Amino acid sequence: MKKRLLPVIVVFAMFFSLSTAFAGEEGQAQAGGRPFSGQTSVSAVPWTGRYTIVKGDTLWDISKARLSDPFAWPRIWKKNPFIHNPNLIYPGQVIKLPPGVTIAPPKAAKEVPPPIEKRVRGPFVSKGTTLMSRPPVSESKIITIPPPPTRHPVAGEEAILEAGFVDEGGIKPRSIKGSPIPQALYGLFDKLYVNTDGIKAGDRFIIGRYEGKVEDPGTGDTLGRLVKVSGVLEIEGPRDGFMVGKITKAFTDIKISDRLFLYQEPVIVYEPVPPNPKAYGVSGYIAALSGDRHDVTQADILYIDRGAKDGVLPGDTFVVKRPGGYARKDTLLERSIPLPGVKTGLIRVVSVREHTAAAKVVTSDGPLKAGYSIYYSRPK
Repeated sequence: MKKRLLPVIVVFAMFFSLSTAFAGEEGQAQAGGRPFSGQTSVSAVPWTGRYTIVKGDTLWDISKARLSDPFAWPRIWKKNPFIHNPNLIYPGQVIKLPPGVTIAPPKAAKEVPPPIEKRVRGPFVSKGTTLMSRPPVSESKIITIPPPPTRHPVAGEEAILEAGFVDEGGIKPRSIKGSPIPQALYGLFDKLYVNTDGIKAGDRFIIGRYEGKVEDPGTGDTLGRLVKVSGVLEIEGPRDGFMVGKITKAFTDIKISDRLFLYQEPVIVYEPVPPNPKAYGVSGYIAALSGDRHDVTQADILYIDRGAKDGVLPGDTFVVKRPGGYARKDTLLERSIPLPGVKTGLIRVVSVREHTAAAKVVTSDGPLKAGYSIYYSRPK
């Protein structure tokens, strides 16, 4: 009996020792060779809000890359008082970036499709082999479909808003009451307080400031006051007895003294712009120039004394003529005879109000000034 049990006992002992060894190796691999399921990856580490300057950096570039808005660089300067001159920053300096910035998560690795053998098989596919073949097509039956044409806007949404406008009166602009975080200047994503009367969540306002009166060169009448747009405010909801709004667009520094104007949705017009029969024969003058300048050239913004009531639409192109001067007199008794105006450029309307419009200079053979005449040319 003992002779029969001895081989069985030996085999059982060998099997027990091997299984114990394998179990030890598996536990060791899980603890050291493989990461635990709770281990944190580098991409999940919270962003610190600091940045180390390298050679070639400017606050403009850092603001564009980190805040998605190059015009927000004063916020970075204000956050780092040790920078005395914003034009002088040095490699190795560590600066703080303003709060409220959303950093996009790293892009996920491209998903690799499973092997063909593991894919769900359909009625026509088996291990990647197509069971139904397409009949051959002759070259004469091949139809080439051209790609859709690219549409180019006359002006984008931000360009239209940033162009500004002439406030013709009617509705008094609102004032900004303050901010949850008092500071000298405000920028993208900052919060502002507004009175609650007649405002609801989701309302938008244009943030701007007055730059002076605009007069009609033809009649001398006051058309309104020129508004320089600095940003857009979107109301989020009530807070501390006020309505609080977030700055969703910032074109320049925003101040508490800025005003809030009713938001007018930009009208996007695409090339080619069709003729506007309602504007045939419309003529007027350049009433004002952007930035309180004495003259403007190509790509600059100006304002004309014609608007929606005259049939003007966004995208309309006007010819600009400068005065021709006067004929030379041979004697003092001769009457001065004005010379005809000279065509000097083209402007294109980007936004329209009731009696005025903002336009961009398309071409010019010299500086354009307030008082130059304009007219809509009928297509030939």
